[in-house]
Amino acid sequence: MSVKVTFSNGENIVIHEDTQVVAWKSLDKEDGGYYAETVHIGSNVDSENLQTSEQVVGLLGLFGNSDWFSIERPVSKFYKTSAIVHLENI
Repeated sequence: MSVKVTFSNGENIVIHEDTQVVAWKSLDKEDGGYYAETVHIGSNVDSENLQTSEQVVGLLGLFGNSDWFSIERPVSKFYKTSAIVHLENI
């Protein structure tokens, strides 16, 4: 099963079970400047963190606990999780 992610600007992306998702959490400014920590790399197929009964449930948890994510490798586009309007099983 796949999950359609809809953003506040109307853009949609589809995350399949084998789509690699990379997620980051923004950290407070330290002496070295601003930083984003990687909190997840993997897909529903190869990551225990996303292997839930339904793919959408794992993504809900991941997006609820991260600030940014990407589905492209190498990473070229970042999505802000707070811009997500809804997730839909398709």
